[in-house]
Amino acid sequence: MKYTQLKNEKEFFKLAIASAFNRFGDSIDALALTWLVYAITGDAMYSAFNFGINYLPTIFLTPFMGAFIEKRNKKRLMALSDFLRSLLVMLLILFYMFQQLNVYIIMFTTFMISILETLRVPSSTPMIASLVPKEKYDIAQSLHTSLSKSLEIVGMGLAGILLNSFGIMITFIIDCLSFIVSGLMIGHIHFHDNSNIQKQSTISLLKEGFHYTQTKQSLIYLCLICCCINAFLVPINAFSSALSVEVYHSGPQMVAYLSMGFSIGSVLGAALYPYISSYMNAKKMIQSLFAGASFFYIMSILISYIPITIIKSLLIMTLAILFGMIVVFANMYGQIMVLQKVHSSYLARFSAIMNSFGVSTIPLVSFFMSFLSSLFSIQNIFIFTGIFVMIIGGILLYNSIDEVIDQDEKDNI
Repeated sequence: MKYTQLKNEKEFFKLAIASAFNRFGDSIDALALTWLVYAITGDAMYSAFNFGINYLPTIFLTPFMGAFIEKRNKKRLMALSDFLRSLLVMLLILFYMFQQLNVYIIMFTTFMISILETLRVPSSTPMIASLVPKEKYDIAQSLHTSLSKSLEIVGMGLAGILLNSFGIMITFIIDCLSFIVSGLMIGHIHFHDNSNIQKQSTISLLKEGFHYTQTKQSLIYLCLICCCINAFLVPINAFSSALSVEVYHSGPQMVAYLSMGFSIGSVLGAALYPYISSYMNAKKMIQSLFAGASFFYIMSILISYIPITIIKSLLIMTLAILFGMIVVFANMYGQIMVLQKVHSSYLARFSAIMNSFGVSTIPLVSFFMSFLSSLFSIQNIFIFTGIFVMIIGGILLYNSIDEVIDQDEKDNI
């Protein structure tokens, strides 16, 4: 089996397990904080505002953090991020114990958590590249992603049970422990930072990162694909409840089927990727991503006309599983291309730049979808999205960006 090739990569396994605990904790506090904001205020506006706050540091700070990280010890930064997140959760516990917790403290905590994520996420890519040989990148990235996704799903499910059965205190204690475990495991990784960067300012390193990205057209196109992946998920994330009520004339169960389908598809996609990686190239990735997104949005409307509820539910869940797998395949291909194409001294900076551009599309597309919803029905928006996605995919392939992504480019450093 493919994954047996990693059996001797003990340090990588420490990183993968630590990342899984981090995602487990992240999924718990994401749900717990959202629930707390609504429970305290009773106003959905505050929940939406808190959601927006969560994305601001990722969009605006991630490129700077990537440059900041590049000249520092990645292992220490990741461990520090985890321990500081556990400290933030401890502070929430204390505020809750003394009945001083309010919506502004929660929003501040959300903002700080997001800042710490901008420190941790760009550090993990160079770590993976340093811990496994280049020929094992695809298997390592697949295992890393599938473990993280699996624990993230467990965390989401467990958070609801914990909140309902044991209350916010026990939920936050388990959340806090997960970050401590992650930080301790990161701290025990034997990692040699091979960065040879001389003393430079963060701004200088950031400029170099943008210049390096501009010199390699394939990296610009990978940023574009990252933006597309994030944009394609916005309509279903924004309108899942409206789709359930207005199109399927159902309740929360249809949203649950979609959510479960995407989660299952994400885990399956990450786990299966090593077995299809040898058949993947940029053209197949773009074709499957754009065709899959188009098929998903159009079929999600057509399925609603089936009169038998159980068949509709099974089909929409199957559709979500397939789309979840396709998105993960495209995401995995992009991540592995980054590991293979980007020089090790630029990995943190480019990963941060790509992540920032990708996430920035989420609020932009969200606002656009909000505008469209005031003019058109959900059925029309989904059909329009499916057709538009197919057209964009055709334009990209017509301009041969797949050939550019797959071509070998030399680093002029």
